[in-house]
Amino acid sequence: MSISSASESKNKSILLISTDISFKSSIKEQLQQQGYTVLEVNSQGDALAMLDKETIPIVFLDIERMPPIELDIVSYIRTRHNAEVVILTTINELEDATHALRSGAAFYLVKPVNPGDLIAVLEKLSLRIERRTEHIELEHRFLSDLMAGSPVMQKTLRYAVKIAPTSSTVLVGGESGTGKEFFARIIHRMSNRFTGRFVPMNCGAIPEALFESELFGHKKGSFTGADRDKTGIVEEAHLGTLFLDEVGELSPSAQVKLLRFLQGREFRRVGETVNRSVDVRIIAATNKDLTARIKQGLFREDLYFRLNVFYIHLPPLRERRETIPNLVRLFVHRNNQLFGKNVNSISKSAEVLLANYHYPGNIRELENIIEHAVVLAEGEEMGERDLPDFIIRNRLLLPEPSAGAQSTDEIRPLTEVEREYIARALKATGYNYTEASKKLGISRSTLWRKIKDFHIETV
Repeated sequence: MSISSASESKNKSILLISTDISFKSSIKEQLQQQGYTVLEVNSQGDALAMLDKETIPIVFLDIERMPPIELDIVSYIRTRHNAEVVILTTINELEDATHALRSGAAFYLVKPVNPGDLIAVLEKLSLRIERRTEHIELEHRFLSDLMAGSPVMQKTLRYAVKIAPTSSTVLVGGESGTGKEFFARIIHRMSNRFTGRFVPMNCGAIPEALFESELFGHKKGSFTGADRDKTGIVEEAHLGTLFLDEVGELSPSAQVKLLRFLQGREFRRVGETVNRSVDVRIIAATNKDLTARIKQGLFREDLYFRLNVFYIHLPPLRERRETIPNLVRLFVHRNNQLFGKNVNSISKSAEVLLANYHYPGNIRELENIIEHAVVLAEGEEMGERDLPDFIIRNRLLLPEPSAGAQSTDEIRPLTEVEREYIARALKATGYNYTEASKKLGISRSTLWRKIKDFHIETV
């Protein structure tokens, strides 16, 4: 991977935070000998002001004589500014240094710093920064290829790339199966938190009585069945991303508890009186119209505004058919690996069927269809016979070309031809829907759906 000279210059910058003047002079000299530009500040406030103005990949934080509360700066710098933090400490502050590591620091060095240890840390950090840059570029390239040909999805991707590096809350909307969790994971992997955990929680699958315990954890003996201390998922997601799926399904009491947490990222485990705090990013998803649920009194407006800092809408697959071929290739590749298959091509008839199916289950349904086909494929080609039966039954219903077929100059849209063909079949059978569906080779439910979609008049 090639990196521009400007990027190389920025990657050779270090911010040094220390109140120890003599030590600061010594460590600065050692860092400069390794080719780094060193920027010095004396306090947390000055450090944050500097990071707001400059892109600095490495921060050295001397915690000697620094108030313990300022250790919160570690997680802030790590997640907000995407910088690696190295703690400088004395033997007396090793406990504070260990706490800083839990908050996201990369390493700690004991003062006075051994030059060999310093060089080893700098080499490891440089490699980590290079790999992170490479990782984000690969993610972006993969998504661009996956969504190629779809202007609406390319626009959505550009938006996601802009908001990914922030820690702002994101709300993802769209029908069931449109890839909301997949997109949430992509935002996480392209964010400054990609080394942290991505923790999903299905809000619709957790009973109301257990919601608080699942989210925040509980203390042993706090209720019947609490036979041990339990860590909640907000703590599991510390320095990472918490994905709240089906957030529109939350009960009113659960909404209140979530809102209280979002306001300050503080919580109490069930049965405890001690407040705890975490640094997590929230990405929520819903297939419900939350504004409609607010009007119905089913969803809190203040919670909606907390979640809807950035909104991403994922259109159904039928509205972005251009992405189907790339999604098919992705799912074929995954299932080849999963089942030890070697499918490397798709027949033209199978391609046509996959391109024209309406996908009521969206991407999730397409993924299941490809799994079915890859498992059944006997050779290297996936054919029409390998697809599920319902794909065949729901194919476009076109009449066989007649001798007096229209010239190419008079070709009409397929949907228009299909509508006319269904209408003729209904009329020919005297609007006997059972007979018409048999002659057309589809089920009655499919016939009714097409009558509705095409607004065909019936008697």
